[in-house]
Amino acid sequence: MNILKRPVFRIALTHLLSKKRQTIVAMLGVTFGIAMFIFQAGLMSGFQSTFIEETVNTTANIRIYNDVQAVRQSILETFHPADDHWYLVHNQKPKDEDPKVKDGQQIMKIIENDPAVSGVSPFIGSQALFKLGLAQASGRIAGVDIAKENAIFNVEKHMKEGDILDLETSPNGIILGYGLSIKLGAKVGDNMVIVSPKGNSLDMRVVGIHKSGIVEMDNTRAYINIRNAQKLLGVDNSYITDLNIKLKDINKAEVIAKKYQDEFGFKAQDWKSANENIFGIFKIQNMITYLVISSILIVSGFGIFNILMMIIYEKMPDIAILKATGFKDRDIKKIFLLESLVIGVLGGIIGLILGYTIQKIVGSIKMDVRGFVAIDRLHFNQSPIFFIVAFCFGLAATALAGYIPARKASKIDAIDIIRAK
Repeated sequence: MNILKRPVFRIALTHLLSKKRQTIVAMLGVTFGIAMFIFQAGLMSGFQSTFIEETVNTTANIRIYNDVQAVRQSILETFHPADDHWYLVHNQKPKDEDPKVKDGQQIMKIIENDPAVSGVSPFIGSQALFKLGLAQASGRIAGVDIAKENAIFNVEKHMKEGDILDLETSPNGIILGYGLSIKLGAKVGDNMVIVSPKGNSLDMRVVGIHKSGIVEMDNTRAYINIRNAQKLLGVDNSYITDLNIKLKDINKAEVIAKKYQDEFGFKAQDWKSANENIFGIFKIQNMITYLVISSILIVSGFGIFNILMMIIYEKMPDIAILKATGFKDRDIKKIFLLESLVIGVLGGIIGLILGYTIQKIVGSIKMDVRGFVAIDRLHFNQSPIFFIVAFCFGLAATALAGYIPARKASKIDAIDIIRAK
C-alpha cells in the first residue's frame, strides 16, 4: 500500500496542517540550519581549497636549503662536551655561514631522476633594496632559471604585463611583483637599481609585472636571471641558495622531504610544514563553523520537540479514540515520528535549495579580498557531500527531537483519558 494512503500518514498530516504556523516555524528552523551549514561549510572549504591551490601552484612542494642557525654551539662545547662544566665566553664572534647549498647542481641532477619528481628549479634568494627615482622599497630578489621556474610554477599564467622570455633575452631584465611595482610606481620599460645587502648594485630594466595571488610574494618578490643574481651577490656560477621541487603527488611531500634531508644533509621543508600555522587556523575555523551550525540544528530540534509535545497534549482525546478503535502503541509512535520526519524532509529540501541559491548569489559578487591570498570573489566548494551531510544531519536532528514525544504518545492510557472526560 502506498505510504501516502496509509491511515497513520494521513493522521500525521492532519495534525501538522491543524497547526500550520507552528509547523512552518519548525520547518524554517531546519531550513535555515541546513542552509547555513551548506553556506558556511562551502565557504570555509572553498577558501581553504583556493589557498591550497594557489600555494601548491606558486610555491615549492619541497624546498631544500641550508638552514643557517642563529644560535650555535660554542667551540669549547664542541671539543669538550660535558654536562658538569660551565663555559663562559666573552664577545664571541661566530664565523659567517654561507646559505649556499653546496654541490647544488649535482643534487639537482639526482633529484631530477627521481620518478616521484615532476620538476626542479634552482633558486637564489636574498634581501635587496629596490630604487626607482626617488622611490625605494625593500624586498627579496628571486634569481631563477626562468624556463625551469615556469615549467613547474607556470609563471607566465600569472603575468599581468610583459613576457617571461624577456628575462632570458634581456641582459638586465627584472620582473616585479604586482604589489612591489605599485610601491615603486614602476611600469614595464622603466629603469631601476637593485642593491644587495653587501652594497653591490645592478642597473635593471622592468620587463614584466607578475601577480601570483599570494599577497606576501607579490608585495616583496622580484624575479631576475640567476646569473644576474650571482653577479649582484658577488658569488660564483655554482652558487644557489635553494632547490624548489615539484612532485607528481603532493601528498607524498612529507615523506620525500625527510628522505632528501637524510640523503643530502640540508633542510628539506614540505609545503604543509611551511604553512603549518595557517593550517592550524583552518582547523579552528572548521571547528567553530561546525559548532555554530550544530547549535542551529539543535535549537531547531528543540522547536520540533515543543511543537510535537503541544500536539500530543491537544490531541489526547484523539489518541484515546485511535487506541480504542484498534491502533496499537507502535502505530501511535509512527504517527508522531512521521510528523517530525515530514518537517525534517520538507525543511531539508527547502534548506538545500536555499543554501545552493545563497552560494550562487554571494559567489557572483565581485570583491577584492586580500588576506593570505588575493581573490576577486568568494569561492564555494559545492561538493555533493556537503549537501548530503547537511540533509542527513538535519533529518537525524528532527527524528531525534520527535522520538521522545512519539514514545510518550504511545504510552498514553486510553482508559485514563476517557475517564477524565
